[in-house]
Amino acid sequence: MTNKVLQLCMSDGKGGMELYVDRVIEDLKEEGWEVLGICLENTKVEAYMQRNDVAYKAFKSTLAALANVVGIRRWLVDQGVKVMHCHKSSDLRLSSLLKCLMPDLKVLYTDHVGGRRPKKNPYHRFAYGKVDRVLSISQATHQRNVSNLPVPRERIVCLPHGVNIDTYRPCHDGQAIRAKRDALGVPDGAVVIGLPGRVTPGKGQDIWVKALLALDPSLDFHALSIGGTGYASGGTESFYAELQAMIAGTPLAQKITFLGHRNDLTEILPVLDLVCIPSENEAFGLTIIESMACGMPIIGSNTGSLPELVDSACGVLVGPYDVSAWARAIGTMVQDEAGREAMGRAARERVEQRFSNKRHVKCLIEYYASKV
Repeated sequence: MTNKVLQLCMSDGKGGMELYVDRVIEDLKEEGWEVLGICLENTKVEAYMQRNDVAYKAFKSTLAALANVVGIRRWLVDQGVKVMHCHKSSDLRLSSLLKCLMPDLKVLYTDHVGGRRPKKNPYHRFAYGKVDRVLSISQATHQRNVSNLPVPRERIVCLPHGVNIDTYRPCHDGQAIRAKRDALGVPDGAVVIGLPGRVTPGKGQDIWVKALLALDPSLDFHALSIGGTGYASGGTESFYAELQAMIAGTPLAQKITFLGHRNDLTEILPVLDLVCIPSENEAFGLTIIESMACGMPIIGSNTGSLPELVDSACGVLVGPYDVSAWARAIGTMVQDEAGREAMGRAARERVEQRFSNKRHVKCLIEYYASKV
């Protein structure tokens, strides 16, 4: 009998959680699993499900899905689905009702955020009581989940995300690197500093810009921000405008480019020289391991999940708000080509050993199939 799993993600966002759903569908299908889905209409998640050619049901709202719970139950029974994987805490409203109607349904919930507040009121006790396994994406979020969720410790596990190390990989073709840098408007010979991520408060672009402004103007570098700058691409337009005002009229105006949302990240990351992740609290951060898989040394914040992902061999961690420390770390790495290359090799090796998508999906399938 074909292994089947329902991916439930009723989110209208455009960030890492939604992208994870897209990638895990691909990985599961490669492993021979049939994937079905439930999502909201006209969202990124629906687009991902369409692209991956999965059978799915889309609803105008969570309330509309709840109103159709009996029909959903009938559909799942007809399809022979016995495993449901949820990705948003509000998904548990629907999954808990389905569990009541289908006692044999196995429910897994990946907590992509790792909230800091306890969730132990009567509703949460009911909803989480129907979850068979909570998957935490980092040790930091795992510790918070153990403390804050009304779920027995043994049912909360840590399963870090993974990245396709065949898709995200270093580029050693000098001619290809130069061509891509030319296309991105990078001056010849400049050390390229990248920051992948939506331009929005909390991702740290303001700290990054301030640190770049504090660098010695004689340093030959060019900085690239790679991520949406407006609502349609997950960015915050007012925050982007603040960054532009901060840069205008300074020597940095010619040394930084905001590329906006890009679909060629797998081509951009390998042609950088180093990557900055100044987020104040990353629950995990797919862009971190994507960058490391491409052989990029990392300068990151010493908070959230970053200390689990980036060790001293492959990067440098500093305080998320310490502009001086950021400037020193960036300036040092810009001037140390040999150090960057050594860290980049170590970063690639670390991802291969710990954060490949094959490793991730293998563990995920084991949880799908386990008796607990």
